[in-house]
Amino acid sequence: MTTTIPLKEAVVVILDIGLGMTSKDSDGTTTTTSSIEDALRSVTLLYQQKLIYGKKDQLGLVLIGTKGTKNNLQDDGYQHITVVSDIEEPSIETLKYLENLAPGESKGDVIDSLIVAMDMLIRKTENKKYQKRIFLVTNARDPINTEDLSIVRDQFKKIDVKLNIIGVDFLEEIEENNMDTSNNNKNKSLKEKNEIFLREFAESVDGVLVPVKQALEMMSFFRSQSVMTRTSFRGALEITPELKIPVWGYLKMKQQLLPSLKKISSIAQQQIEQQQQQQQQQNKNKNNEDNEDNEEGKPNITLDVNQEVSYYSITDPDNEILKPDLLKGYKYGKSLIPFSKIDEDQLKYSSSKCLKVVGFTDRKSIPIYYNMGNTEVFVSQPGDKQSEEALSSFIHALVETDQVMVVRYVKTMNGSPYLGYMIPHVKSDYVCLYYNHLPLADDIRQYQFPPISPKNPLTRKSNIPNAEQLEATQQLIDSMDLMKSEFDEDGDPIQMLKPRFTYNPLLQHFYQCLHHRSLHPNTQIPKLDPIIAEYINPDQIIMNKSKQSIKNFADKFPLTKTTVFSKTPAISGGNTNGTTSNTNNTMIGGVKYHWKDGMLIGEEINLDSYVTDDGSEAKKRKVNDFSEFSLDKLVSGYVTEVGTINPVQNFKDMLNRRDMDLVDKAITLMKERILQLVNDSLRDQYYQKAFECIKELRVGCIRESEAEQFNGFLKDMRSLFQSKKRDDFWQYITADVTSILGEKSINLITQDECDSSEVTQEELDQFLDKKVKQFNPPPITNVNTDSVDDLFDQIE
Repeated sequence: MTTTIPLKEAVVVILDIGLGMTSKDSDGTTTTTSSIEDALRSVTLLYQQKLIYGKKDQLGLVLIGTKGTKNNLQDDGYQHITVVSDIEEPSIETLKYLENLAPGESKGDVIDSLIVAMDMLIRKTENKKYQKRIFLVTNARDPINTEDLSIVRDQFKKIDVKLNIIGVDFLEEIEENNMDTSNNNKNKSLKEKNEIFLREFAESVDGVLVPVKQALEMMSFFRSQSVMTRTSFRGALEITPELKIPVWGYLKMKQQLLPSLKKISSIAQQQIEQQQQQQQQQNKNKNNEDNEDNEEGKPNITLDVNQEVSYYSITDPDNEILKPDLLKGYKYGKSLIPFSKIDEDQLKYSSSKCLKVVGFTDRKSIPIYYNMGNTEVFVSQPGDKQSEEALSSFIHALVETDQVMVVRYVKTMNGSPYLGYMIPHVKSDYVCLYYNHLPLADDIRQYQFPPISPKNPLTRKSNIPNAEQLEATQQLIDSMDLMKSEFDEDGDPIQMLKPRFTYNPLLQHFYQCLHHRSLHPNTQIPKLDPIIAEYINPDQIIMNKSKQSIKNFADKFPLTKTTVFSKTPAISGGNTNGTTSNTNNTMIGGVKYHWKDGMLIGEEINLDSYVTDDGSEAKKRKVNDFSEFSLDKLVSGYVTEVGTINPVQNFKDMLNRRDMDLVDKAITLMKERILQLVNDSLRDQYYQKAFECIKELRVGCIRESEAEQFNGFLKDMRSLFQSKKRDDFWQYITADVTSILGEKSINLITQDECDSSEVTQEELDQFLDKKVKQFNPPPITNVNTDSVDDLFDQIE
């Protein structure tokens, strides 16, 4: 039968502050105050770690070399050893005591202090489950009594105490020749003899001796908090109603939040301090008073802040309403509908505890960024060989077929149901299933970006990277690859920033600030620790390694600086630079610029629209202020089709969509709509509308770098209409009728207009020179004056 290791630990810290910490050695060298500082710092770091990580651990503090004596064995000759605090939960008061601790004035024996510490552990842990440990911090300059060591060693093993010695000014390693006390024993100093003795004693009781510098380095590093492993689920994995495997679930990963802080009463704190001062004064006047009287005089005021809530009715504010008499109310219109506890229990969703398989799917169909919430690990029920074999076979089958399970998960009876998936995990010594919640449609945020892959048919030509850009990107990724950024002892590359050894910088800095503020309440928060700064800043080795790759990447992807317009509001009387602007418009050199459909449009300012007929400075509202306002614009953000009523506006709205890429769809639909307008037109009825659509299609293709689509469409229209049934429409859009209709002819998009075009100026001239006829604009006819016979004659 295996015994469980207790999670709680009882620790006694022995700190040597005797004369040996500051006295001269036999060789004439003097121990500086840094020895005591290192010893105090190591003990302080130990208390800090126990405060942060070991919430269930209990510590006691013992001092060696004090002028007085205070311990349970002082009547038996254990002198100059003071028990500062018994084994109890670590507190801020102990840290404050260590902060102001002064060197001792006497010499104490290390072995005597170990016996006192073991006596404290026996008294504390009798008939209780604790791990027991003793920390001894000393420089071994004072004499040590080495008699009757066998009894001490046997007692260490009997009560199962672990010994950790932190040696101040100790050598990191001692040669085997120096470890032999029979050789040159007379030539060794007292410190060297004691150091050899402590090393041998630590080995004899299966203890560890660590130099103080190494101990400080180890305790300065952050570590994870030890927590008790508890099951989050115990039940059956139901694959089918006939196939159920008993499993246990444990929490594998969760988000660690900052610990909640508690309010304390400043008034009560002042009262406690006053009572403590009065108690100290009384103790000085009554030295013969026994301990029981002292206990009665201790303050019994608590610092907790309790919140009291009272309920009163608006109609009867004098009488308090008790909480059991209250009912929940939900607003429905202007009324409040009462909802009692009975109604809530009846309408509450009820579910049974289960872990049921819904189906199976390919592993690649669920990307890793779909994981939500905490991660849980499921294993077979301990001690059940049959379920262990069944679950292992099932997990290996999932791995071989590259499948995952979609499951319905309800942790407790009447708990909230979750839809999640379980992924198999196989190691050399164990197998398990990892569980994660699956997101619902509302949980997924779709961010649409235009494709850049050359293999994607929807990728625009201007967005396709060239070979040099792809190579520069690959070099940048390889140079900053964390999987090969560190090296082990053999020189092989290993992963950097493993999650197991990378700690939460926010949590670590919070605890450091909390510790500093508890000891120094009136000082500022300390600066960021250098170790934490290494976590949150890029590694310098990686940055130096990838410096050339970053520069090469920036050269291959140059950024073009756009025109910066002044945001200074317009000033009466003009501007010396001729530039005025507001949040929507910008004026440069008498030309007013504004953004329209993603392009900067310039227009001259007409002062007549800003001045009234009587010459006053009051501005007139333009007649066309609301000319472009329509119901279509209210829903333009959701347009997905190019209609026949307002195809130009629909086309613009589709191009301006930012939630999804509809450029290709808009161009395709606009082409279809143009052909429909031409073919459905009675004579020239829809020619002007089709002409406006072609113009807008040309502008949109230039803006979206889709020149080839427009040029191809224009060539297709020439083959469909020129010298054929709709030749009049072709002449309508290609003839130069600027002087008659105020419009320019439609032509191909050249390289000068768009970088994605391959049409030169010569090809442009040749395109319209082929069979161009003189075009006379058709007379505008009034449809209402046509007879019924004429209308039927136009129908073909």
